[in-house]
Amino acid sequence: MFLPFTISLLVGQIICQDPKPCTSPVTWECNEIKIDPARNYVQRRRLSYDARNRRERRVETVEKGSNKTFYDELILWNENKMYKLDLKTRICNTTVPHRGWIPRGTHPGDKFLSTNLVGASGYPKEKLTVLQFVSNKTDGMKHTIVSSPDCIPIRTTIFREQEIEISTYYDLSIGISDTKIWIPPKECVQ
Repeated sequence: MFLPFTISLLVGQIICQDPKPCTSPVTWECNEIKIDPARNYVQRRRLSYDARNRRERRVETVEKGSNKTFYDELILWNENKMYKLDLKTRICNTTVPHRGWIPRGTHPGDKFLSTNLVGASGYPKEKLTVLQFVSNKTDGMKHTIVSSPDCIPIRTTIFREQEIEISTYYDLSIGISDTKIWIPPKECVQ
C-alpha cells in the first residue's frame, strides 16, 4: 500500500517540474519581420545568426518603387563593430553596435513561462506546441517563443526603457549556407 503511494508521489513531482530551457540552434538563417510599435516601423529582412561567435547579418528586403532607405548590416559584437551599407547609394558606415549582444532563442538561465498549443486543437497535424521563456538582461527583458521539442525560435520580444522590439522568424533553416556573409561588404573595407 505504501509503495504505490510513494511511486505516485515521485511521478507527480517529476511531472510538475518546470522544464529546463531547451537549447536553440547556434547558427541559423531565416526571414524576419521586425516591428517597433513606438515608431510605427515594420522591417522585413533576411537574417543570418551565429550565437557562438556573437554576430548577425541583416539584409533588408528592398521594396520596389519605395523612397525608403534599405540597409545591409553586418554586426560583429566580439569586435564591437557594425558595418551598415546603404543599398541604394552603396555608402558604408562603420560604427559600433547600437546595443549590446542579446541572444535570440533560448539560453541557459532563461526562465520557463508556459507550454502552449498554437492552431486547431481538434485537428491532428494542425497545431504546434510552443514554449515561452523570459530572461532579464542588463539593458532590458527578453521574451522568447520557440517550437517544441526542437527549440526553433519563432519570436523574440525585447523590452527596454520606453522601447519594444518584436522579431518574428519564418522560413528558418539551421546552419549558415554561405560563410562569406561574415565578410564585410567591399564598400566597407578601405
